[in-house]
Amino acid sequence: MAPGGRVHYPPLRRSRAWQYTTRQRKPACCWRELGERVTDQTKTTGKRGFLAELSRRHVWRAAVLYAGAAWALSQGIAQLGPLFDAPDWAMRGFVIACIIGFPFWIAFAWFYAWTPEGFKREEEVERTPALSRATGRKLDLGIIGVLIVAVVLLASGYFVHRSVPAVAPGALATATPFTPPADTLVVLPFANLSGDKSQQYFSDGITEELTNALGQATGLKVIAWDTASHYRDSTQPATAIGKALDVANVLTGKILRQGNDVRVIVELVNARTGYQVWADHYDDSLANVFKVQDRISAAIAGALKVKFASLGAAPTVNPEAHDLVLRARALTDKAHTAALFEQARTLFEQAIALDPGYADAHAGLAHAWVELTQFSTLPLKEALPKVREAANKALALDPRNVEALVMLGNADAAENRITEAKAEYQRALAIDPSSAVAHLDYGTVLPLKQALAQEQEAVQLDPESATAQNNLATTELDVGDYAQALAPWRATLRLDPTSADSALELALTYALLHRNEDAVKAFGLAQPDAELGKALVAAGRLTYQSLLDPKLHAQALAAVEALRRRADLDPFSMGDVLQLELALGGNKTALEQLPRFCASSPVACSDISANPEWLPLRGQPRFKALVKQYDTISPPAAAASAAPPSAASSP
Repeated sequence: MAPGGRVHYPPLRRSRAWQYTTRQRKPACCWRELGERVTDQTKTTGKRGFLAELSRRHVWRAAVLYAGAAWALSQGIAQLGPLFDAPDWAMRGFVIACIIGFPFWIAFAWFYAWTPEGFKREEEVERTPALSRATGRKLDLGIIGVLIVAVVLLASGYFVHRSVPAVAPGALATATPFTPPADTLVVLPFANLSGDKSQQYFSDGITEELTNALGQATGLKVIAWDTASHYRDSTQPATAIGKALDVANVLTGKILRQGNDVRVIVELVNARTGYQVWADHYDDSLANVFKVQDRISAAIAGALKVKFASLGAAPTVNPEAHDLVLRARALTDKAHTAALFEQARTLFEQAIALDPGYADAHAGLAHAWVELTQFSTLPLKEALPKVREAANKALALDPRNVEALVMLGNADAAENRITEAKAEYQRALAIDPSSAVAHLDYGTVLPLKQALAQEQEAVQLDPESATAQNNLATTELDVGDYAQALAPWRATLRLDPTSADSALELALTYALLHRNEDAVKAFGLAQPDAELGKALVAAGRLTYQSLLDPKLHAQALAAVEALRRRADLDPFSMGDVLQLELALGGNKTALEQLPRFCASSPVACSDISANPEWLPLRGQPRFKALVKQYDTISPPAAAASAAPPSAASSP
């Protein structure tokens, strides 16, 4: 077939049905004449049998032509594929298609003959010696042509690859070299070899603990567990994951727990080359699982030539208490409701009852109390003493417990003890510079530019964390760069579509950019699973629709008032209600509610002077008093001049 076009087959002079009918009515003498004609042709060729017929019909030549053309095309695909970013399966698919097509081509060569008038059925052609020679010459020329093309492509590919070994021809301008920092690592979720899906929390928990331990290596930057956990069921190779996260090393593993024993199999892979750097397996009792983690950490540090800070002896914990802590962490890692944090708190308390000297259990309990102040109606004043008690107990047992230091810093920040909070966050980061949570919480007590740097670092360490993206977006708003805040707000909603708060913040950002139609569409990205969240999204959509259609103002205001009266309104949601009231022009009502909001969530008011959500209240004496009481940053000039979203805003 000629390249670039379709072959035109001239119409046969007679239909097959007509031939069939007349053939049945042909007299016997004619059949004898036909037999004599075939005998004469056989005598002319001087051959007999099936192989002779294959040769007479040029089937051998057709087969060689097909193979040569397939070879030439495969050479072309191999060289041009990288130019168009063709996937690896493209070549395999082509070869398979050629193999499947070969018998059909042979059948075509048997039943059809190539004549000066085009392809015809074999029984319609009277092969004369001249016709046979002419057809053979054409096929021979075709075979020689495709072989020449194949050889040229093969030779050119050989010399091109020798001259440009790393990059395919034509891709030099677009290829991006993968050169991640050598001191970067991601610990992928270890595979659960038990065959019991209910045991996934155990392998995940061990992986998270190992991630935290490796984060304490000097000069090693470790991707946070929150992001690494997204690759649990991934089939991507280590090189692809390393490139996606911009890390040079990938640690994978498998865990098998049988009774009181555990086996851990680990492998360290160079993400740039895909080659194994180190591998080993460890067998021990569950009571010594922390010793196993220390041995793995030390081996990886040796393989990567990095050093750990001075570590104390690995603790020996009650296996049942450890199991309860892992179950509780599995809940807190993904929880966004008060009920789940209550379950986690109970599990931590049970672990402490079994092993009072287990520092991680006390630190986890402090964490659960902090989260309950945000996701439930638990008053902060009641929770803070419990947070301090649990965090201090953990630090008495283990002075290097990073989670306890961060929780103690949160308690101090909530009570406006900024100096003490900064010291605790700094101490946590000195122990574990890869702690994305420590970077985020440290940013809440810093001036805006310093806070932005901490949050950008947290997003690099934990790009798949909704909290990290949320804090980065908030600080972008505080510095007045509203357009820059859009991407992290969208990322927050992608990572946690159940968050009504993120939808409201994205809508606020669009409104600040005078894009009220987009603000309404933002609520379509949220899929809340709780009744309160659904009510917030409905009221938010109606509020921003009223900015486009003032006739909806009264209806939107009624929806917001109904939200304010809900008994299950938590501090996060209270802030959302205040945002909607301000958007509807209810400045007086919002100012009356704001002191209660700040008292229930002081961290949320740490940027009250700069956050554009509170722009309509600036200049009010009561608002200035709240700034003096809770604010830890200085407002940027950009925020001071911004126009607040309100019913008077133009779309």
